[in-house]
Formats: sequence, C-alpha cells, structure tokens
Amino acid sequence: MRTCFFMRHGEAEMRAPSDSLRELTAYGRTRTREVAERLASHHEGELTLLHSPYVRATQTAEIVGEIFSRIKSVHVMELATPDDDPRACLNALEPFAGHNFILVTHMPLVAALAALLEHGGSFPSTGFQTSEIREYEMPVWGLGCGMEKSRIY
Repeated sequence: MRTCFFMRHGEAEMRAPSDSLRELTAYGRTRTREVAERLASHHEGELTLLHSPYVRATQTAEIVGEIFSRIKSVHVMELATPDDDPRACLNALEPFAGHNFILVTHMPLVAALAALLEHGGSFPSTGFQTSEIREYEMPVWGLGCGMEKSRIY
C-alpha cells in the first residue's frame, strides 16, 4: 500500500512584494513545528519531501525536514503553486508515487489534489487549515484510488 501526505504551508504574512515571497509568521513557524512533531510520532518510515517553490512552502518544508529526521530526498515541485492545474500537479507527482512522500503546497491546489486522489474528479474537498497534513493510502497511483487515512493538525 502506498502512502502520501498532503500538507498546506504554515500561516504566512499578509503583505509582501509578491504572493510568492510571503514568509511564515512566528505563529506559522511554531504551529508547523508542532504538526511536524505529530507527523514524526505518527509515521515511522522514510518520506520524500516535495514542496512548492513559494517562500512560505519552502520554509514549511524546511521545518518539516528539521523535525522529521527520516527524509529520503527533497524536491521542488514547480507545478505545486496556488494557481497550478491540479491534474498537471498530480501527473507530476507520479514519479514519486512508488515512494512514500509528503507534498507541501497551497490552497486551493491542495484541496483539489485531495479531491482528485479520493474521487477522481473535482468533487468538492474540504479546505485545509494552515499547517494541516492529510494522509492518503492507495493500492495504485491514480485518479480516485486514494483513501484518506488520517489528519494531523
């Protein structure tokens, strides 16, 4: 059974020169550490760490990597920004589907990815809170093949 985790970045500042440059707030850093600690106690295996190139997702991924010591490798996912196409992102994740991985990304993309994985289409998925992680299991990688196993807040 394959496992993947989708995570929304931590709370970010409201103002920056551009959306891609928004940094985590102090609360966002603290909350992300707490959630990463829960992930570390929840999941015993290795994970490949994937993240959006935006600053807040990169900072969130760095914190996850510090806390979760069993990171196999780290990759920037160019198709994991807030405005990217969910199907294109899901296709870009396929090479990592043979490994357990965590993707740190943004709303609304993360909710759309969850809907595709669980339902195979744009069936509405509930939004992710900042720093929230959802775990999915699937026998094979593909649309509608995932089942939510847990949520880590």
